[in-house]
Amino acid sequence: MGKVKSAIITALLLAAIVVLSLFAVISCDVPGSNHVKRYNSFLSGIHLGADLSGEAYALLYPEGVMSVTDYNLVAEDEGNEDREEYTEKFTKVGGVYVDKDKLADETFKASVAKDAKIISERLGQKGYSSYSVTVEDGYVIKMTVPTNFTYAAYKEYDYTSRSEALNLISTAVQLAMLDGDISLRDNENYESSSSLVSIKDDFAAFFSGVRYYAMGGTYAVQMDLTKDGFDKINNILLLGDSNSKAYFFIGDTNLNIQLDMGKPLEGRTLYFSSDVDRAQSLAAVLGSVIGGNILTNEYNEHPEVSGTELIVSTPEMGQYAALYLLGILALALVAAIVVPIVKYKKLGLVNAIMALIYANVIILSLLLLGIQLTISGAFMAVLGLALLTFTNVRVFEAVRKETATGRTIQASVKTGYKKTLLSLIDLYVILIVASALVALVCVGELAACGFIFFIGTLASYVLYWFTRLMWFVISSPVKDKFAFCGFKREVYDDEI
Repeated sequence: MGKVKSAIITALLLAAIVVLSLFAVISCDVPGSNHVKRYNSFLSGIHLGADLSGEAYALLYPEGVMSVTDYNLVAEDEGNEDREEYTEKFTKVGGVYVDKDKLADETFKASVAKDAKIISERLGQKGYSSYSVTVEDGYVIKMTVPTNFTYAAYKEYDYTSRSEALNLISTAVQLAMLDGDISLRDNENYESSSSLVSIKDDFAAFFSGVRYYAMGGTYAVQMDLTKDGFDKINNILLLGDSNSKAYFFIGDTNLNIQLDMGKPLEGRTLYFSSDVDRAQSLAAVLGSVIGGNILTNEYNEHPEVSGTELIVSTPEMGQYAALYLLGILALALVAAIVVPIVKYKKLGLVNAIMALIYANVIILSLLLLGIQLTISGAFMAVLGLALLTFTNVRVFEAVRKETATGRTIQASVKTGYKKTLLSLIDLYVILIVASALVALVCVGELAACGFIFFIGTLASYVLYWFTRLMWFVISSPVKDKFAFCGFKREVYDDEI
């Protein structure tokens, strides 16, 4: 390859890497917008786990239990006509007030613990990197999930995505705490509706399973019917008015999924499309209820309790946890770039290019695939970078040994790659298969870590071969290729 072609290819590649890297890591106000609009980098658009952006939690109060704040709103208000009733009816237990009748019920406390277990199982189907469901003061269920903020949302540079993340959590909490059986009704309003299924039939038994469905950007709740369930629902629909619909409820809550009356089912599998987060939540709660896991108590239904408030907490490692991690990742990248340059001179620049491409691939993969990044996931990404650097260094060393025997640089490169090929392919195959299994078999953070390492390993293997190509491109116009690589060739007397 000539000097001109080599220079053009190298310049274009470096320009592309530099531009992509700038878009990937630099956030700034948009010029001309008077600081109103802001460009958030690819990096700041990656969703972060609880260890980097904090957690959001909600407190669920069963009917008959209320917080000290809500109790005091009435009990300390001398003008409130319910004040005397409250002071007589409720007694303080730990950090909450409990209805004395509920307190006398020996099964009440146990029913709250049972509900907490059911809610935990429902959240477990959501694929959160981390979550917890605990019982506080013996009667209050605390649900904790990652905020799923991007760094831009976490730092409140992007209020829209911050609000969206909290709305998704709020929806997930509301669906996870639904109580009651599943039913099919003739009106979207519970009070005005009647069940379309005979009281003699167990509607939940109509279904053989419920799962979350995702394919090609389409997300849905998939409900599989038994043969008997298919026949009975078909009869219900065909007997109905074609201008009306049948609505699915859990308890008295309309799930906003429905069937067309007067229209037969197309098969024994029902699909209800939705956005990815709601589809996951609906599949989890429907599967739970159909499986017989029904909450015993109603939560946050007391008139004095105003909804289910989400409280956002900072990460355990502090508000700068994400910045600390970014600094560590930057140091790892710098080390992967500098060490080979020191050891292999200009050849190290080839590895530097591969390291920068790898970093951009990881950032774009996390952003486009919506993978939640945790500290463990970042460690997996660093392992992939270490793997890339290790394979390149191993090949460089193999080539160095060949040049030390007196071979030409071309012959040394060919022989060095050939000698290391089989062992490196074995290593990559093992790592790719292992990471894929972890991603597919595990859930939550482990699955995310496995997927990140799978991407990193795959990218490392592709860049391993691209290293050889760029080595050839960049070094082709150089006369002394041994000096380019920092190698020394053994010179024999007959060559002098």
